[in-house]
Amino acid sequence: VGGWQSSGPPPLPASTLRGVDSLEWVDGGEALAYTARDGRGRPARALLHTIGSHHTEDVLLVEEEEESCSLCLSTTKDGAWLAISSHSRDSSEVRLLPATEARGATPRLVAPREAGVHYFVEGLAPSCLLLISRSARAGGGSGGGGRGGGGGGAG
Repeated sequence: VGGWQSSGPPPLPASTLRGVDSLEWVDGGEALAYTARDGRGRPARALLHTIGSHHTEDVLLVEEEEESCSLCLSTTKDGAWLAISSHSRDSSEVRLLPATEARGATPRLVAPREAGVHYFVEGLAPSCLLLISRSARAGGGSGGGGRGGGGGGAG
């Protein structure tokens, strides 16, 4: 009760982001990557917000043009990468940004979308592991299972 007092630094300025679907802290907590919904309510844009700045200064990382796809964000378990994933009912594609240096970086496509194929990326320093699932339509058998791949695509 009463006023809040602290001997530490003042609280960060409030930042309000509306229509956010998923988010991840990046750059050591100095920035926030998030997905924003389009007019149809679909998470279609991934943006980067620097803490303390106005949302109009946020940087567009990826915009999903395909209406059957939605974006979501995650960081790899090793904390090295921010994954911007685009998923539809029968396919996916992932772009990666270094999670500790997201500001100023360009998202890099891991593998292009292929009908009947979903894949996920997990960090496995110093490269990445791809987990791939192919549908029977894609010629990969039912269920597919995971297959590992070296990470040349992410650095």
